[in-house]
Amino acid sequence: MRSDTPRRSLAVLTLGTVMIPFAVRAQQPAGVRQEQAFPVEARVLVDGVFERCEGIAFNGEGKLFVAGNQAVWQVRASGEVAKVTDVYSNLGLAPIGERDLLMADFGPTNRFTQGPNADGIVWHITPGGHKTRVVNGGIGDPNFVLVLPDRSILVSDDATDEIFRVERSGAMQLFTDAIGHPNGMVLAPDGSILYVAQIFTSLRPLVIDDRLWAIPLEDGRPAGAPRVIAHLGTGAGNDGLAMDEAGRIYVAANGTGEIWRVDPATGETVLIAENLPGVASLAFGQGEFNHQAIYATSTRTGRVWEVRVGVAGAPLQR
Repeated sequence: MRSDTPRRSLAVLTLGTVMIPFAVRAQQPAGVRQEQAFPVEARVLVDGVFERCEGIAFNGEGKLFVAGNQAVWQVRASGEVAKVTDVYSNLGLAPIGERDLLMADFGPTNRFTQGPNADGIVWHITPGGHKTRVVNGGIGDPNFVLVLPDRSILVSDDATDEIFRVERSGAMQLFTDAIGHPNGMVLAPDGSILYVAQIFTSLRPLVIDDRLWAIPLEDGRPAGAPRVIAHLGTGAGNDGLAMDEAGRIYVAANGTGEIWRVDPATGETVLIAENLPGVASLAFGQGEFNHQAIYATSTRTGRVWEVRVGVAGAPLQR
């Protein structure tokens, strides 16, 4: 766990069951490109349009969409926005197929204000705004959607401890309830690990969490107990996740307004950007946008930021 002064770079050496943090050397081996200096300053792409926004995704055509003000919007590289369709909330977006999106939506009620419910929705949305229900109830508060290689999907409910799997047929079953208040998810390149951000420890009283988890998978199913691979600091409130082409995970720490990078192979954590109040969902640039930048939303300011990280994102399942 970080101290009150953010760590810029930290790695972990594991000896048996003892984890020993050590500073990462500034030098790099001959022939290895020097990494840019972090943290970097984010550029504001959209401001003054949304009261709050959260979901963000590029579709298969490289067009950028965000969920804000209880609607889905297309965002141009110029920062101009156009409404696509209205929804109930502003939650996770994911690309599906060549042009379309999936969106997690709390539905008419949510546990945070009305209590336990089962009216959550997952929408299939076209760029033209036509939407159909992939999931219509049976989940309380869908937060994030992840498309798997067989085009089934995982849906996290951050008000509970549930992640559901929804088959292409529409059949739904509990995938795991081993992680409390799961939020963002990302799949390892070889499909062997599911990484999950935990945002809360409890709702009543509200306790913010800071853990990033790894769930081992076999044939696309949980195959062992999850383990914590990073603590990102008191009050982090881990929200959205993204992965770069090197297999490193970027975490939106909603509570502290930071983006962190975690390398599962080495245990290294790097503070990528700070001073991003309510940073929520993350997506690597596509299309006319910078392919070596992360685009991020804010649940507090409604801003959309561009954060240049000097590396492209990992390919996404669509």
